[in-house]
Amino acid sequence: MVTLTIAENFRGIFYIPFYVLRELALAEKEGVSLQWLPPGSPGSAIDDVKSGQIDLTWGGPMRVMIDCDSTANNPHRLVSVSQAVGRDPFCLLADHPRAILKDITNLRVSVVKEVPTPWLCLQADLADLGVALPRQLRTDLDMPAQLKALAQGEVDVIQAFEPFVSQALRTGKAHLIYAQSTRGPTVYTAFITTRKTLAKRESDIQVLDWALGQALSWMSNHSAAEITALVRDYFVDLSEDDLIDSITRYSQSAVWSDNTRVDRAGFDRLSESFYRGGAIRAPAQYEHCVFNFGD
Repeated sequence: MVTLTIAENFRGIFYIPFYVLRELALAEKEGVSLQWLPPGSPGSAIDDVKSGQIDLTWGGPMRVMIDCDSTANNPHRLVSVSQAVGRDPFCLLADHPRAILKDITNLRVSVVKEVPTPWLCLQADLADLGVALPRQLRTDLDMPAQLKALAQGEVDVIQAFEPFVSQALRTGKAHLIYAQSTRGPTVYTAFITTRKTLAKRESDIQVLDWALGQALSWMSNHSAAEITALVRDYFVDLSEDDLIDSITRYSQSAVWSDNTRVDRAGFDRLSESFYRGGAIRAPAQYEHCVFNFGD
């Protein structure tokens, strides 16, 4: 049996398709063993992927887009394959029940500190709606600290993903004012490898692509409770209710893809958000950053 080495990104509920893939041993059933390296900080495995020390990691296409924008075209250039998360998993929560998204300009807003993509995407959404950016913006709080700040009245609006959304709503003191998934297709997570590794291991990575597709299909045909039971050990610090509520919200919001093809419209939307936000010098080209099996 051949082996692919995969570095897990940080542990997150919206990454559940990868944990399902692992727990069901789907690739192994097709003759490809997966060696899973433990999670680190967001994007920490990218250098090892580029050097060829590991075969793949997973994460947002931002790193691929920046790589294509800033490096010469060579075999070590990054490429996205096998989409798992096709919509934005972040939400805005307010402490006032009557707050709406168009109020955000004049509210005290805290956006995600851990990664840049959610705020870059939100900036583009606000611009499209003709809403000015918040005049009072905080970028110094991680998500647990944001929950505390919202509860204590230090901020009016926070940006967070699950389980923090469900935890906040359960208190009855937070109110959902915008689910960024409602923007529509936005490629948020796929496997990341290099063109050199893809050329060398294409048949093995194609098995991985198939296995991820099977995991997504399994999830679409099982309840939140059944998914929770399968991946419970990945989230030992969360209650069963936290997991079930989070999985239910993401399933109902179509955050998880129904197939592994990297969606062109979702890619273009993400690229446009990054370009408008100054993260890349020019809009990313789909053909330069993406590989789909079957094309």
